[in-house]
Amino acid sequence: MPQLPIAGRARTLRAIIYIRVSTEREEMQSPEQQLFSCKEYADRNNITIVGEPVEDLDLTGRSFARRQIAAVIERIRNGEADVVLVWKWSRFGRNNYESQVNLRELEKAGGRLIAVTEDFDTTTYHGRFSRDNMLLVADLQSGIIGATWQEAHDRRHRNGLPHTGQARFGYMRCPECRRKEDSPQEYLSCAACAGVLMVDPVRGPALAEAYERFADGESVAGIAADMAERGIRSLQGKVMKATQWQVVMDSGFGAGLIRWRGPEYRARHGRQSKKPSTYDNWVEGKQEPVIGLATWERYKRRREGSKSIPWSTSAKYSCSGLLRCQAINAEGQLCDRRLVASAVLRSNGGDTKIFRCPDIAVKTCKGVTVTLRRVDDAILAWLMERGTGEDMGVMAMKRAARRTRAASDIPTVERELTGKRSEGERLLDLYLKALISEEDFRNKREELDAEIASLESRLEVLRLDSGEGVIPSADDFAKLADLWPRMQPAKQRAALGKVVGRINIVKTPGKQYNRIEIIPAWEMDQAAS
Repeated sequence: MPQLPIAGRARTLRAIIYIRVSTEREEMQSPEQQLFSCKEYADRNNITIVGEPVEDLDLTGRSFARRQIAAVIERIRNGEADVVLVWKWSRFGRNNYESQVNLRELEKAGGRLIAVTEDFDTTTYHGRFSRDNMLLVADLQSGIIGATWQEAHDRRHRNGLPHTGQARFGYMRCPECRRKEDSPQEYLSCAACAGVLMVDPVRGPALAEAYERFADGESVAGIAADMAERGIRSLQGKVMKATQWQVVMDSGFGAGLIRWRGPEYRARHGRQSKKPSTYDNWVEGKQEPVIGLATWERYKRRREGSKSIPWSTSAKYSCSGLLRCQAINAEGQLCDRRLVASAVLRSNGGDTKIFRCPDIAVKTCKGVTVTLRRVDDAILAWLMERGTGEDMGVMAMKRAARRTRAASDIPTVERELTGKRSEGERLLDLYLKALISEEDFRNKREELDAEIASLESRLEVLRLDSGEGVIPSADDFAKLADLWPRMQPAKQRAALGKVVGRINIVKTPGKQYNRIEIIPAWEMDQAAS
């Protein structure tokens, strides 16, 4: 049973649920199961869940970079919650130094971390000892997992095989391959193919055609729509979107190649891009190519494209990039794709642009459509309504208080960060002068790196809080509403970006107009935090 933060004071604890699923899939524990366990624990212990669960999906526990832990700690510091619930201690982190630093920050903020399936009282010496041992075990497991995967990858690359034995679009296992009975997702060693994939008689030619058509100048969206119409599906039997086709072609597997990134390229590009230029290691694989190297070179030239952009980057419409599809897609989930400008509607009232969901073309979403005229009318009405001053005061006060707290904390964090960096420079100087051992240097260096990473993450959150999402006054909205009809689209879009986070186009039944929901930028800020 979690202890109360104030002795003798009976009140319900408030908790933020944190969920992480790693790139390595260490325990293969789904986000849904983690959420269920956390909610069940909260119900048993009379804990109130605050807001939506914070999810970091496909992010390793070895680093806290790109994760939302700093934002969670800041919410604790601002008094939104008392504790953070995780499924296991390993969900918080698998790097002991960084985990300990972030735990200290959480406790300094007035909060506490609870692992709901490994629960013990960390306010006692024995409890903290047990927690620290669990984090050390998580660190050890991560190191073993990483080393094992790296050895397996290196061995496969030397043998001309991709780093995993997963299926690839355009290829298939040979007819002699058999799955393991105790682990159906894996295959038994096959003497006939030795693990080398063979060309799929249907998807292979489709992949080759896609390469040729793209290299000849056709758009990926057009290729995807045509393939969907012809019944070409993914390995899971689903319609492939344009982005999926691009990822498949970028891999170069269809050109008979295997690729991977060295440490420098991994650090530089991470998971941001899959373009061929973001990989530094390319070798000939054992799989049969479906295209020649000449076609592959043509593909790469078109894919990388020119560095300069010959067309104007100014927004064409007031709502460019803001409209989102709120229909249910073929998988039964909310689509949430950005709408794209499509046809022009011609009527007695003149011409107006139509925006539609791009997945309509590949038939993975029934999609939504809306005219630019309706969106512009809705935006103007929204601006005029806020120009009256209703509902703005309370939100502005809350945001101003949050900005004030963040602005006052920034100088302190900056001083701490400068001090830690200076300490790191002094440490390096001592090591270079042989005044401390290499082991002492490495241990202290890891600890300092973890503290610096934590401070950098917090500083990023504070700077966002202090400078982003300021709520304008009612007078500001009134002035913008007055100017709106006379502004050029690019100016309208720039002004709208300061006050609107997104515009949802909600699918409605029958022949009714789809509903337009304008979400303010400050509400997006709250959801993100």
